[in-house]
Amino acid sequence: MNLLVKGLTIAVCVLALKTDDDIWTDEMTDQEKCQAEADYMLKYHKNYHVGDTIGRFEGIGYSVNGKVPLTCTPDKEMKLTGDATATDGNRVTRVRSWR
Repeated sequence: MNLLVKGLTIAVCVLALKTDDDIWTDEMTDQEKCQAEADYMLKYHKNYHVGDTIGRFEGIGYSVNGKVPLTCTPDKEMKLTGDATATDGNRVTRVRSWR
C-alpha cells in the first residue's frame, strides 16, 4: 500500500475491497463508474477502494481541505479512462481509472 500524505490530502492505492452494494454496472463507461464510486465513497465515508477495480488500474484519493486530491498512478504507460470527483463542503473524493 502506498500512502502519500501532504497536508490533509491522502492518496491510497490498494486492492479493491468487495462490497455487497452495487455501486456501478458493467454497462457503464469507466467515467460513469468513477463518478458512481466517488459519489458512493463520499456518501458513506469510505476513504478506500470499494467494489471491483475499474479498468486495469484504479487510483483513489480524498481530502478534507476542499482541494482535489491526488491519486496513485500506474507505473507503466496506460490510457486514463475515467477521472471523477465528488464534494460535500470541504470533503472531496476522487477516483481515476486506466486501461
